[in-house]
Amino acid sequence: MTMAVDPCVSLGRKVSQRVHDDESHRRVAAVLTEVAIAAMHPARHLGVGRSGSGGMLEDSIESATQAAVETLVLGLEDLVEFLPRSAVDELASEQVMAELGLE
Repeated sequence: MTMAVDPCVSLGRKVSQRVHDDESHRRVAAVLTEVAIAAMHPARHLGVGRSGSGGMLEDSIESATQAAVETLVLGLEDLVEFLPRSAVDELASEQVMAELGLE
């Protein structure tokens, strides 16, 4: 017996997996590092002068990155949950097409 998977649940799971992948983590970490350093070093924020070392912020940034990813995942899961059914169906269809390599 085959069980039908709710497109909303499936889409939410796939979004979560994509956000958690290594490339997404790297990209989020890079952006958070830039934002944190710019916030800590006003001259850099304004685009002038030298910035301090990002190394001194490494642990805090790593923690913030993890928190940001989890917050992003929860927000995206909520978004998927509250999208109109037609939008979920369309996104799920696009997902299947992408997985099959079709445009």
